[in-house]
Amino acid sequence: MNELLFEPISSIGEQLRTRAVSSVELVSAALEQIAATDNRLNAFPVVKAEEALASAEAADVELAQGRWRGPLHGLPVGVKDNIAVAGWVTTCGSPILAEHVTDFDAAVVERLRSAGAVVLGKNNMHEWALAGSCIQSVFGSTHNPWNTDHITGGSSGGSAAAVAAGQAFMSIGTDARASIRNPASYCGVVGLKPTHGLVSRFGELPPTSSWYMTLGPIARRVEDVALTMDAIAGYDPRDPSSVAAEHREHAARLDGGVSGLRIAVVTNYFYSDTLPEVAESVRAAAGVLANLGAEVVELEIGMLEHWPLIESSFEGENKGWLLELALERGGEFLHDDIRYRILASAFTNTVDTMRSTRILSMLRHEVQDLMRETDLLLTPTNSTPAYRADARDVAVREGSVDVEAPGGQGRITTRLTVPFNALALPAVSVPCGFSAEGLPIGLQLVGRAFEDDVVLRAARAYEQAGQGYQRPTVVR
Repeated sequence: MNELLFEPISSIGEQLRTRAVSSVELVSAALEQIAATDNRLNAFPVVKAEEALASAEAADVELAQGRWRGPLHGLPVGVKDNIAVAGWVTTCGSPILAEHVTDFDAAVVERLRSAGAVVLGKNNMHEWALAGSCIQSVFGSTHNPWNTDHITGGSSGGSAAAVAAGQAFMSIGTDARASIRNPASYCGVVGLKPTHGLVSRFGELPPTSSWYMTLGPIARRVEDVALTMDAIAGYDPRDPSSVAAEHREHAARLDGGVSGLRIAVVTNYFYSDTLPEVAESVRAAAGVLANLGAEVVELEIGMLEHWPLIESSFEGENKGWLLELALERGGEFLHDDIRYRILASAFTNTVDTMRSTRILSMLRHEVQDLMRETDLLLTPTNSTPAYRADARDVAVREGSVDVEAPGGQGRITTRLTVPFNALALPAVSVPCGFSAEGLPIGLQLVGRAFEDDVVLRAARAYEQAGQGYQRPTVVR
């Protein structure tokens, strides 16, 4: 195992710039790491070794000529399998698209290539990005690098597992409910759901209009995420949801600390199912931030108690493309949970939608009012650590949840994160400890719209206090 694969991006980027190491060496090491570990993880089902090595050779030529594109230049990275790469299969984890080859690069891939990054291949994902386990995919299940009997979370489970195991320095995921933060939490890495509109969605499949969906980075360290955001954020006229926001550097603002920040621990909604060991880890993290100089307060967000009404309508949002698939293929390629989502969308009526829209508007106003005087919200990322892949009933604070029942898995994997998709706010998950079984626990920090840099600054301060990345069992 090559130790260079676990270096911070800033460090390895400088070694590439000064030619202390070559891109070909790094990419070759990453390919060897995939070969050595992916039989246990299934995180990288599509690997383009020849193309990656050719890109690495080109990067080395540029670096030798003094043409340094930035910290990602020559680094091996991954992208989730619902992000288009020209000439590559893009399946969205579904057998329906098993032979679907795209003829263009997604905007985020264009930006990665412009930054000099070397895309190794596609990371596994839950089918259609519609669940938080990464159990169901045309390529088979992805396994947690901390315990391969447990789920990775999802839907960007392959991205989180690959990064945790040193197969790539970073991977781009997508997040409509939890799909970056949930697997980052379960795999012990960092995942940012940026402010909606900050990163272009052009080339993300399926091309829905959902304003819940964002693209963002998963990496081992907060600084790695920030450096990636500096490369991929920016306005794109091809994406109707893209926002021409004021440019804010992410990496350059990381080291400001938390002194003077007001951070609110949200005490309702987020703890009804949350296991005590998760709640204790999150409250301990709040104490760390207070010791670092933040003003830590407690508050409630009353309208969150009505979230189930919003959630039921969300099941019906932008599912028309699924209904078209079901009608075209007769549903034979659709898993039971996807059929459930189609049925849920079919039974969502105008009254439900109007009611949920009104409640969401009230929630949005409440949170906006709170965040005029509060810089960040602090919550658990998940109610529980990663559960066993073969589990039917998962223990929560009181009783258990049937994860195979309609809505059951979401209660475990997405309930604490999806409100911030609906509110279009930036949110990051960072490691904050381990369960009694040795599985990672994640902390979620949420900021004001387009203040992603503040979210990352607080996450960085916490990480530097000793709660950073640790190598999972599969690569020790």
